[in-house]
Amino acid sequence: MKRSLLRAAAEPLKLYQYAICPFCNKTKAALDFLKVPYRSVEVDPLTRSQIKFSKDYKKVPIAVMSGGTVVGGSTEIVDAVLESEVSAPQAGVDAKHFLSDEARHWNKWCDEKFAVCVYPNITRSVSECWQALGYLQKCPEFSLPRAVATRALGAVGMAAAHGKIKKKYQMEDEREALFTAVDAWTAEVGGKEFRGGEKPDLSDLAVFGCIRGISDLPLYSEMTEHKAFGPWFGRVANALKAKIAE
Repeated sequence: MKRSLLRAAAEPLKLYQYAICPFCNKTKAALDFLKVPYRSVEVDPLTRSQIKFSKDYKKVPIAVMSGGTVVGGSTEIVDAVLESEVSAPQAGVDAKHFLSDEARHWNKWCDEKFAVCVYPNITRSVSECWQALGYLQKCPEFSLPRAVATRALGAVGMAAAHGKIKKKYQMEDEREALFTAVDAWTAEVGGKEFRGGEKPDLSDLAVFGCIRGISDLPLYSEMTEHKAFGPWFGRVANALKAKIAE
């Protein structure tokens, strides 16, 4: 494997995240494909104390670049990485393809139509929310008592917010909204290997990342076993694995 592109940097990029956040996970998929080293920092979903340093952006993902610059937002982080951390040629990607107008259009579609459907589909009940927050008990940043308490309180809060999230994004039925988005995506991919054609582009990694990040939850199996979405997902996973191994 080639030497990491940023190994000489004082510190790798820090990515402040929630482990199940689709916007965080689409960011990580792009960083992995670009082979940019980063360290994930889990944010407490109740206090968000880890990101209080950020004055202008109060959500996740937030990245602190290797030079100390703070950038908020999934697409903004990817753009900043390609401007200051690694060039597209260094990362082994064709910028005109990876960041084409169509790739950006469908990346934005992912933000507005697909990623927003993931959360309501893993938070439909307190028990489902409890399961979704199981990652907290695996985080080294959280002691076991703190993880369990945060998981319990968070599950109740997430379940209570479920209806508000649906209303915000005008969803009558979260399952129907999700699979309407899946149908739109698979129709766009069509008979191609990837939406980007012969190689994944930013939009492929965006949609892929949203689902890869919930691999411990039942929705992951439902999505990866989908007759059209599943094969595409597998191709992106294989392409990403091959890219990392270059």
